[in-house]
Amino acid sequence: MREAFKKIGLYWQPLGGNNPDQISGHCYRYTDIRSAGKNGQKSSTSLLVDLGKFDNYKALGVKNAAAAVPDIRDILADKKNAPGALLLTHSHPDHLNGIPHYIKAGYTLPPVYGGKYTLMILYDLLTEFNIPRRLWPKFNVIKNGDKLKLGTLNIEVVPASHTCFDSFGFIISSADTCVYHTGDMKIDQAACFRKPTDLKRLQELAAKIDYVVVDFYGISSDGFAVSEITTYLRLVSLIKESKKNKIFLPVYPTHPEMYLIAFMAALKCKKNVVFYGNVDFFGYLKLLSEYGISFEKMAKDRIKVSYSHDTEALLPLENNYVVIGTFNDVPDVFDADRKNAFGIITASTFFNPLKGQFNLHNIKFVTVDDYPELQGYGHAFWGDIEKLNQTLAQRPCFIPTHCPIFMIDDVRNLADFCKVRLIDKTPRNNQIFRLEKNKAQLVSERPAKWLTVVYNSPDSAYFVEVLQQPTSGKGFLKRTISQRRSQRKFKAYMLKRKRNG
Repeated sequence: MREAFKKIGLYWQPLGGNNPDQISGHCYRYTDIRSAGKNGQKSSTSLLVDLGKFDNYKALGVKNAAAAVPDIRDILADKKNAPGALLLTHSHPDHLNGIPHYIKAGYTLPPVYGGKYTLMILYDLLTEFNIPRRLWPKFNVIKNGDKLKLGTLNIEVVPASHTCFDSFGFIISSADTCVYHTGDMKIDQAACFRKPTDLKRLQELAAKIDYVVVDFYGISSDGFAVSEITTYLRLVSLIKESKKNKIFLPVYPTHPEMYLIAFMAALKCKKNVVFYGNVDFFGYLKLLSEYGISFEKMAKDRIKVSYSHDTEALLPLENNYVVIGTFNDVPDVFDADRKNAFGIITASTFFNPLKGQFNLHNIKFVTVDDYPELQGYGHAFWGDIEKLNQTLAQRPCFIPTHCPIFMIDDVRNLADFCKVRLIDKTPRNNQIFRLEKNKAQLVSERPAKWLTVVYNSPDSAYFVEVLQQPTSGKGFLKRTISQRRSQRKFKAYMLKRKRNG
């Protein structure tokens, strides 16, 4: 890759966020090349943002594969341009869970920088993989507003509203170029128990920011991403309208804000709470406690909280409770039926077996198909992108990530109409762009690879290369949206704006 870095400037390279269709396994590299004195010598400062896993690794067809990760082997081996830091935007597996697999395969990773909650998740992850502490990367806790110096790069940490604690974006500045790397985000200013996306600070930096490497995952939906207040109010109304004593309210395991929103809805409705789920679920509850959140303090004397669901533990709850957790069954201990119970499913596919359980017990239920705001969405819709563009005075160039590459091509006419300036050439994984002040220049492109991870023992893994390719309809995941459907949606959104003047 060294031949790509011939000129002075800031370079950006996606490695797992600009996939052909399904989107996960995020990783991005920034490299700043500067003059280091006489004789044409140059200095190099590099960093990585995120190192996730690819969810649909089974579709890659490698026998005994346990995961798939972006290919950063050459980057780690390039001593001249080796990354000095790995910045973590948040704790979700598609941005974080590549780390243990690289260590198991024998690679040394640079120091990691992440929020308190993110590093708590990483700590548990590395412990779960039985990785000796001597092999762990150095942990550095960051928080909102922190300013870091790495070689010739300056980094400012800004909060991002997403579906977990300590979600961050990064303002990455070189001598002549500034990039806002959003991480996964939405504009929502009503975040629960954490700071929302800091529009005020972004507005202050608007004159400085030249590029926005932006989360485009949710752009096929118009308007603004669902506010957490909206989700909370919908839960309260459904609980009250059901007029049932027992409410089953499953929450997506890696979205801790939904645990809290569900709990607050139960508290508002004066219903006791039973936390129920598998070992992983209670692991997340333990993390919330260690993070500093106490459900008992929130409950005070208004409701009772139980972490057990045996018969004796349920008696003090007087058959008036909300069951919150990660579960796909309705145990007989709850003695639930159509007369006394109601279900609220808050994820589109994760709890599909639970629907059968509700039907088996003849329990009425609603899903996100009935009320989309139950999903607790964490990614920007098209309205969020417009708002971000307005906040930044319509001046930066947007570099889309976290969506199928065909969607970036499909949205261009709508973006032009809305004065959202997109990068001229749709980025694909493993391309390298030089980010000049007024132009993003493609300087290198090579085939992108997934590395499927195969374990030959619990302590040792090796990689098998697979070219990145469309995997919709293969494995266990389907594409979020088809190209034809995205084209129709974007045309409709543009027509609506034309009608509205």
